[in-house]
Amino acid sequence: MFHMRCIRYGQKINLRAQRGLPTKRQRWQAGALVEIPLGENCWAYGQLGEEYVVAVFEGCFSVPPSIEDIIHLPILFKSFVYQDVISKGYWLKIGRVEPRSDVLHEEYRFMQDTNTGALSLYHSEFEDQNWKQPALLSECLGLECVAVWEAGHVEDRIIATRDGRKCKWASSLAIDLSTVPAHQNDVH
Repeated sequence: MFHMRCIRYGQKINLRAQRGLPTKRQRWQAGALVEIPLGENCWAYGQLGEEYVVAVFEGCFSVPPSIEDIIHLPILFKSFVYQDVISKGYWLKIGRVEPRSDVLHEEYRFMQDTNTGALSLYHSEFEDQNWKQPALLSECLGLECVAVWEAGHVEDRIIATRDGRKCKWASSLAIDLSTVPAHQNDVH
């Protein structure tokens, strides 16, 4: 296994390959800034929100920006990720600052039943209804699908966005308009 020594942000870090291999054990900590490897000498950055949401910031960098610069980057997207993305060190924590309000803000997401095509909104506001509530198509358009992403899929999405392409993983989670029940389809 290829190993290299890297000094970044005053820490010595044992890194395996650039992408896809765990490096070290870490705990989830809201506000932690993470470095997301995208390939040789290319990284994106994000901030951990509440378990297990990560806000991925805009930009791909060949030279690591300062923490101060990172915390002012606009959010590209927010996603639920598997715990092991952080706990196994696929993405390394590089610092911690108080989470921004837009990182902590819980967004509405949609769900689509794979059997019936029925749409629902997903949010803690509906906690007493198993976190979901039936919704119209117009309420779901433009929202992210409720999904937990693997590290590599998030990395692919960042790269696709950088390259001006559609991400196959995001596309696979889009609303299937052909299966939306008529009583929920208020968009024609």
